[in-house]
Amino acid sequence: MRRAFTLLELLVVMGILLILATLTAISVGKVTRDAKLANATNTLIASLGNARAIAIRDNAYVMVTFRIAPDRRARALPREPQVVQVVTARWTGEVVTADTPLPPIPTPPLVPPVRRLPDHVFADRFVPVPGVPVRELPSGVLVAGPAYGFVTDASVGSNDNQWRTQPRFAGTPNLGVSPPTYAPDLTRTELGWAIGILFGPDGRVLSRNPEQVLEVVTSSGGNQNAYVKAFVDTNGDGYPYCGNTNVYGSGPVNVDFFIYDEPLDEPLVDYVPYLAVFNDAEARDRFDGSVAAWRGTGAAAIGGVGSPPPRIRDQSKFIDEQSDRITFNRYTGVAGLAEK
Repeated sequence: MRRAFTLLELLVVMGILLILATLTAISVGKVTRDAKLANATNTLIASLGNARAIAIRDNAYVMVTFRIAPDRRARALPREPQVVQVVTARWTGEVVTADTPLPPIPTPPLVPPVRRLPDHVFADRFVPVPGVPVRELPSGVLVAGPAYGFVTDASVGSNDNQWRTQPRFAGTPNLGVSPPTYAPDLTRTELGWAIGILFGPDGRVLSRNPEQVLEVVTSSGGNQNAYVKAFVDTNGDGYPYCGNTNVYGSGPVNVDFFIYDEPLDEPLVDYVPYLAVFNDAEARDRFDGSVAAWRGTGAAAIGGVGSPPPRIRDQSKFIDEQSDRITFNRYTGVAGLAEK
């Protein structure tokens, strides 16, 4: 006579199967995340190599930078889920300053109008290289750069243990008009910054444009936020678009042109010597309880020495531990994946 399974035996088997299913799901999830990160890193290294080749071929200054992909219905709308685009741009030889004539006031939906750069801010104008497609990274993957060159409330060089990356937008789209518009909610948007890698005509990675001979000199105790930076003129109006950001409530200041918190922004770019590629979705899972504190783009979100805002603090910790690092040969500028 055949003996049937007891209830206890069935429960034990079911428990074992549940454990195996859980372990399998965790393993598959990790493999998927690792594959997505590897895909993004390989895409970025290929884009960097292509930009370097263009710089050498054209005897030009070529930059690789990053932006949030627009929705296919309108540039004013961010795509959902958000995706980072890799943009290759070439310096036009032009420099935009506070004295550069403003372009004609744009018509809606590009409102508010373009604003004049503050004194002591100078920007090399870059335009996307014709014929070079914009590459897209897998959703949930961001690119970060060290923060030591960014506008801060402290002296330059004190924040090199922090990482800055692309924003996560929040706002309300209006699909009832043509083209659709987007009203940013800067209390829920997460602060972003623009980073870039600059290749010189010999293919090497540069920290500044050596042909931009303009030097900004300020007196001791004067304006320490005096910069010669760059921007990518994606809308073609010849001027960096700043949106309605007004961090300190007293009109546009230097830092407002660096902040990347609206889909149409053309923020000033800081050149960095290396990059980190990381899975932002995984970081959010890790810091789930504090993600709400990441929101906001006002003065408090910029932070300072010893007190970085929560998003920069948390993401920097994750990037230090879990990112792919892309470095560049000092003499040739060739990009490669650093050993972990």
